[in-house]
Formats: sequence, structure tokens, C-alpha cells
Amino acid sequence: MRSSRLDRRLAILTFALFLGLYSRTLAPGLLFGDPGEFQFAAWRFGLAHPTGYPLYLLLGGGWQHLAGLFGVDPATSLNAFSALLTAGAVAICYLAVLGWLPKRTPAALVSAFFAALLIGVNPTLWSQALIAEVYALHALFIALFLFLTARLSHSPDHPFTLSPPHLVTLSSLLGLALTHHRTTLFLLPGFLLWLFWREQNWWRRGRLWASLIGGVALPQLLYLYIPLRSGTDASPWLYPRLGAETLALYTPTFQGFVDFITGAVFAVSFLSPAQALARLPEMGNFWLVHFTWPGLALALLGLVVLFRERRWSLLLLTFPAALLLQIFNLFYGIGDIYVFYIPLYLFAALWGGCAVDWLIGLTERRRTADRGEQAQYAIRKTQYGFWFAILLLLPASLFLTHFPSVNRSGDNTARLMWEQILAAQPPADAILVSNDRNEIVPLYYLQAVEGKATGLTGLFPLLTPEERFGDVGGVTATALTAGARPVYLIKEMAALEAKFALEEATPPLVRVVGAVDGGMADHPLAMAYGPLTLLGYSVRESGGPSQLSLFWQVEEKMGADYTTSVQLFDGAGVWLGQDDRPPGGDFYPTSLWKVGEVVRDIHLFPADVPGAAAKMQILLYTRASGSDGSSEPALIQLAPALEIPLR
Repeated sequence: MRSSRLDRRLAILTFALFLGLYSRTLAPGLLFGDPGEFQFAAWRFGLAHPTGYPLYLLLGGGWQHLAGLFGVDPATSLNAFSALLTAGAVAICYLAVLGWLPKRTPAALVSAFFAALLIGVNPTLWSQALIAEVYALHALFIALFLFLTARLSHSPDHPFTLSPPHLVTLSSLLGLALTHHRTTLFLLPGFLLWLFWREQNWWRRGRLWASLIGGVALPQLLYLYIPLRSGTDASPWLYPRLGAETLALYTPTFQGFVDFITGAVFAVSFLSPAQALARLPEMGNFWLVHFTWPGLALALLGLVVLFRERRWSLLLLTFPAALLLQIFNLFYGIGDIYVFYIPLYLFAALWGGCAVDWLIGLTERRRTADRGEQAQYAIRKTQYGFWFAILLLLPASLFLTHFPSVNRSGDNTARLMWEQILAAQPPADAILVSNDRNEIVPLYYLQAVEGKATGLTGLFPLLTPEERFGDVGGVTATALTAGARPVYLIKEMAALEAKFALEEATPPLVRVVGAVDGGMADHPLAMAYGPLTLLGYSVRESGGPSQLSLFWQVEEKMGADYTTSVQLFDGAGVWLGQDDRPPGGDFYPTSLWKVGEVVRDIHLFPADVPGAAAKMQILLYTRASGSDGSSEPALIQLAPALEIPLR
């Protein structure tokens, strides 16, 4: 069906409405994590993390430089780019729903606008509209795909005929979407089913096959952007300097290219069937939070309506894609899986719009026929107003519920954090370490975009797949071996005292002086304890609690996180005190300890207790698997307790 002037005006109104909402709640500038990475990678037309996102970086970089002509900083402008794309996706969703409804009636307008409101205040899509992320463009591609297929397959004035231009348009759109996000693959089975349903013999025409394959394949040439922009000039953040060594986060070989664009580094994230089934409650919660029970009922009713009315085109196009993507989301075990639900929410909003159109039509069919035409018109206007008011309650409730948590307009955390770090004046060639990659990303922005602190190197766990970058302890140890460069933690991580000698610096920085070694023990020992050797202990009095430090050498890998219990007794065997705590805390627990290293295990006691003690008992234990804490936990000892006379 052709979009009328009213349709276009309502689409523009929808676009303006949501652009205003997203602009009002937009993140104002520099961000942590992936958004921060996109903010500097797009500006430099460089590379982001796998799978590369070449189309987004090209479009986003062009937008940033255009906005820069008007004095808008790159971080803010790329956030605004997401708002623009998402508002466009919502407006096109309105047109797509309208296009898939059987008739263009006032009921159809109400239904399509309801679907647009429902997806526009969807908290996940809304959150991605406020930051520099790839999911806004992905949503726009999905909405465009639904709109164009509706235009081709649901036009009473122009019966469907499949031609090379039609297929090139649709397949090129899918090809571009595929270069942007690989989950676009899940649209292809439904698309092929839709083609066969609309024109069963299309595959016998060679020109159509060529159009389909060429349309999908040619946009993949955009991936050539990756090797072309992977050098040190375009993407210096891929080559952090580590003393005399330069790390290479991109391998300029064919295999390196394939691994990058396929995201092979994330292959370990797939879960087992049992783990996937365990995520079903999470899946249900996602759907309930984003649609509530009435919204879910409408989406399911929409599917029933499509089936009962034999509207196979829309069913074949959307249901297989939704099913495949939902299964994928259960198995793909990344932490931010919630954003992968956005296409599913778009499909559900479309189905909900179909349900609303059917419900309004049902009430219209029950109108009494004995009223005059003018009375019937007045009744219809009243009914549409009533329906619109009722339907507005659902998106309004979602808006009111999620506005406080989604709103990012006051989020200057990343900028303020790094202003404080740089104000602490770390040495110009310092290595800065965090346990969180997201916290280091703004440093790369400041270096690549603003030219600040270019001599600093930021390191974090999993920077490379190498074992030395496996955890924050390994990262810090690696930094200490990088020549004579000073090493700082960007925040207090006190538990790292287990592995390193730390020194106060200007907050929030903490200086890493060196690694812990057995020579720090004032009272040497050499006592075997399971996979560990107790090298000795020290007691420090500082006017407050006394600090008793045990020094362990790791002889064998430990497969669990243990807690150390230290009990002190006087000469008569009377218990004086006890301190139980996990050595290494959250940052360096026993499961991360490496064979051959020395680890300090710190315990605190009242000031007078260690001096009065004559004997120390040491035990490492963990809780039995499956213990839920509702009763006394079953404890597993690493080895029988050590009893040590104190000197």
C-alpha cells in the first residue's frame, strides 16, 4: 500500500516525538566501555572490537566530523547519532506496521501508532538510543526490512511481482545489515520462505538468483575497511606500548582478518544445552519487563490472528527469525545479551499492532446497523478515541517505570573519573592498570581524540588471549616487567596486596612498587600445606589493629576459591581470637594463583592479641558445592590445619 500524506505526517510526528525524548535523556559525552570505544574509533576512522562494524564506523565518523563543524565534540555527536537512528527506526516501524495491516483505516493508524509507541519506550532500545552503540543502526535496518517487504507484498493497487530491482533492494539491505551485525543471518531463512511463498518459481530465474546473491555479497566488501584501517596511524589503540614491546591486538594476516570479522574470540561464550535451559527464567523476565502481561498478551494474540487469517507472508518473514534469534540468545552466554533481544521486541511490537487492529475491527463489526451514517461516524470517532486512550496506558506505564533508570542526561562519570586520574599527575610514561576494561577505554579517547596523556599506557585483563593478561594480577605483574616504567592502579584494589607491594599516591592512584616475595616474612618457615608452602609470617603493629601476614608459595594450581581461617591461642591453649577472610579478595582469589608465585595472606586482630599468643592455627577451606547458605555450610578443607608456635 502507498503511504498517504497523512501516513507520512504521522511518521514524521513519531520521529520528532522520539527524537525529542531521546535527546532529552541523551548521555552528554564521554562514556565507558564499548560506547567510549566507538566514540574514538569512529572519529579516527579506525577499528573497534570484533566483528569490526565497518559500516557503523564509517557513518559514525562522517557524522562526528560533520557535527564537529558546528562545535559539537565527537563523544556527544556519536551519542546523538544513536538518538537520530533510533527515532528513525521507530518512525519506520510505524510505517511498517501500517503496511502489513490488511486495510488502511483509522483503526490501522491507531494500531500502527500504538506499536511505534510500544517499541519507542522499550527500555532496552531506549537505552541504546542514548549512547554511541551499534544497536540503533541495527534496529533501523530491521525496521526498513519490514517496511520494504510490506510495500512489496501488501499492495492491493500493485500486485506482487518479483523483479531484479526489488530483489537487489531487499538483498542489498540485508547485505548492509549483515556487515553491521551478524545476527542479521537469522532474517535470511524467513526471507527465503517469504520469497517462495510470494512467487514459488522465482528460483528458476537466473537473474533473480544473481540479484539475491550479489545484493547480499557486495556489501561485504565493506570489511576491506578492516585491514585498510588496522595500522598504527588509524588505530594506535590496537598497538599499546609495553616497555620495549609493542602489543598487537590485530594480526595483519588472512587468518587474523577472518578471526576478527567472525568474532572468533567470542566463540567460548556459547553455553551448553543445560546452561541454555537454565536461562529460560531470565528470558521470561526480559519479555515481562519490556512488555508487561498486557503487552505479551497482545503480541501472542497478534500471532494467533496472523495464523487464523492466513497472513502467511508476515508469519513466514518474522516468526522463523524470531525463533532462531531467541534460541541463539539462550545459548550465547555474553553478559550484555539483553541488547540482542531488540529485533525480537520489534517483531513483537509488530504482532501487537496486528492484534490491536483485529480487536478494533471486532468491535466495529458489532456495531448496530440500524443507526444512520452520521451516527455511525460519531460512534467510530468515539471508539477510536477510546481505544487510543486505553492503548496509551501501556506505553505510558513503560515510560514512567523506566525513565529514571534509562535517563543518561546527567552521566558524566567517565569524564569526571579520568579528569581526577589525570589531575593526580601520574608520570608521563606510567602504565595504568584496572581490573575492568571499560574503565580504561576513556583514556584511549582522551589520547586519540583530544591528544591528552599520550605517553600513558592503559592495561586490563583479557587485553590479549595470552595467559599473562588473564586476570588483574597477571596484568599488573606484566606491567612491572615492562622496563623501568612506573605502574599505578587507577583505583584502590586493596586485595591486590596479596600479590604486590602497594604504596599510597595521589588519589585515586595507587603505586605498585613490586611483587611480594618470601623475603618479606620476618619469621621464616617452610611448611607444606597441600598445594601450598607456608614460607613464613610477619606481624605489624601500627597503633590500630595488628596485621598478621602469611606468605604462601604456590606449588600446584588450586581449582577453587578458598578462605583462610587463622586462630590464635595463648600458652595455656585458651582461644584469643580468629580472623577468616578470602586471601586476595575479589581481585586475586586462590583460583587465580599461579604455580611458583608468592602470595601474601593478610589478617587483622586487636592490637594486644598477637603479642599474647603462643600458638597459631591455620586452615584453608571452601564451601561445598550446592550449599545455599540456608543452613550450616558444609566445609571442605584444603588440608589438615597447621599448628605453628609463635616466636
